[in-house]
Formats: sequence, structure tokens, C-alpha cells
Amino acid sequence: MDTGNPEGPRRPPLKTWSAFGTLGRRPSEYEIVTHQMNHTLRDKPLEIGPAQHGNLWLMRHRDAAKLAVKDWDGFRDPDQLTYRKYVTAQDNSETYLDAVFQEFDRAGRAETAPDFLQTCLTPSRYLAHGLQMMSAYLQQLAPSTYVSNCAAFQAADHLRRVQRVAYRTRQLDRAFPERSFGAAERAAWEQASEWQGLRKGIERLLVTFDWDDAFVGLNLVVKPLADELTLRQFAVVAGRLDTELDALMANHLFLDAERSRRWSAALARFAIAEDSANRGRLQALIAKWRPIAGEIVETGSRLLVSFLPGPNSADQIANEAEGAWQSFLGEAGLQT
Repeated sequence: MDTGNPEGPRRPPLKTWSAFGTLGRRPSEYEIVTHQMNHTLRDKPLEIGPAQHGNLWLMRHRDAAKLAVKDWDGFRDPDQLTYRKYVTAQDNSETYLDAVFQEFDRAGRAETAPDFLQTCLTPSRYLAHGLQMMSAYLQQLAPSTYVSNCAAFQAADHLRRVQRVAYRTRQLDRAFPERSFGAAERAAWEQASEWQGLRKGIERLLVTFDWDDAFVGLNLVVKPLADELTLRQFAVVAGRLDTELDALMANHLFLDAERSRRWSAALARFAIAEDSANRGRLQALIAKWRPIAGEIVETGSRLLVSFLPGPNSADQIANEAEGAWQSFLGEAGLQT
């Protein structure tokens, strides 16, 4: 302050990060490029008439949500991802997977278990695309940029998975031209009883419009169970059937699923810490989605077990998937 000023002390000029309030430190790169970047968080979200459909949709399905805290900008992604960090990490991950595929091609290893892969792997591109669309919707309705960026990266994760499964489908089609890889997957997704729990979960999500309901249904119920069954448990079965390439791919894609679980659990804990009533709101939404979760576990375990010997394999897969989901909800401060 200029104490020699005859007009009195003069306040120091505001810094570019004054939007953070009394932070007491210089904000991180993550905070600088993320904080308050959502241009729709205002009385009239979009620069159109207040009665226009876009504004009414955001006000009804985001701003009026029962899950609410005073300031969603207080949330932080545990991984503190920025676009730069995300694309760098995923570029390294894609380099790894490309190297794995090239090594298997170089070694000339014969493809195995076509029945298993055509039933359990290649139809999963429909699942991944549904999860991608819902993640993009969650990003559009998120109440803060700190939340919407997490959902945007999650959508990109699923786009990556769609591309990888499509690439693998083409490889298998070349290896088994008589099996019509790439042409039979839609029928399996729509008609095979073992896929119907997951399909029902995706289709229910696609008509879930409130952002808090969509967050719980997608990130706390359907997606973690889908990832557990079609990535982690799939990798276990693939390893036992000697389809090592597919096991490696699934295990590597599961790293994206684990990052999604970290920020989802952190967001739930944040909401509960800000308002204890939010625990009841989250629990009520989980209870709503619980029957679909049961269908996903029951049908998804049957999807894998038909390729394993032993009468208790389905129960084992179901118990492991259910246990992993319950553990994840516990990390979020919740339970079924």
C-alpha cells in the first residue's frame, strides 16, 4: 500500500487469480485452466431467450437438482488432469498398446477362442459407445468445470475403447473370415440374454435427464459394474483361455476405469462433506438403480461363465463383481 498518498492508502492491484478468493497461494496449473470456465453457470445459462428449450433444460435438469452444494468449484479431481496432461498420458498408453499389438503380429501367434471373443469382446463396442454418450451428457450438465472436465476425459476414454475394440474386431475378422466378425455383434448386443442387463442399464441412462441421477446411474452404478465385468473379469477369463493379447488390452483399458472411480468417489465424498443431507440423496438414487445393478451382475456373470469349466464359476464372478462394486461405494462414503 502507498502510505504516502494524501488521498489515503491504495489497495494493491488485483492479480489474475483473484477469482479464487483468499487462496493463500498461487493456484496450480490445473486450477488456472479449470476454474470457472463453464459459461452456462449464470441466471440465464445460454445467450438465448430465457424461455428457449436449452435454457429451460439446464435450469430444470441441472440447476434444480436435489443434490446440491454451496459451491461446486470447491471440488478437485484427485488426478488434477488438464488437457495437456490427459493427452500426454493417453498418448503413452496408446503407444504401449500399439507396441503390444505389433509384437503379437511379429511373433505370428495364432488367434484362439473365437467363440469367446465374438460373444464377450467385440459386442462391447456398443456398450462403450453408450457409456461415451452418457459421459458426454454428464459433461454438458455438470455444475462446475472441475466436474465437467472429469466427465469429458471419461467420454474420451470410451471413444478410445470403441476404437480399440473396432480395431481388434477387424483383426479377428481377418483371422476368422468364416465367422463374420463385425457383422454379428449388433444382434448379440440386442438379443443375447447375457448382454441384456448391460443393455438395459445403458438404455435407462439414455433417458435419465437430471444430472445428479445421471451421475449416480452412470458413474456409481452402471459404469463401474460394466467395467468390472467386461474389462477386469473379462481379462481373467481371457487369460485362462490363452487369449493373452485381449487380456492385456482389457487390463490396460481398466486403468481408465480406475481413474473414473477415483474422481467419482471423490465427488460423492465432497458432496456429503458440504451437506450431510446429500448422503441420503445419493443413497436414494443408488436404491433406485439397485435392481438394474442386480441384473447387470447376474447376466454379465453368465456372459463370461459359459466359457469356463465348473458349476460355481458364475457365482464366483458375480460375487467378485458385486464385492468390487460395494468396495467402490464404500470409498465414496455410500452403500447399497
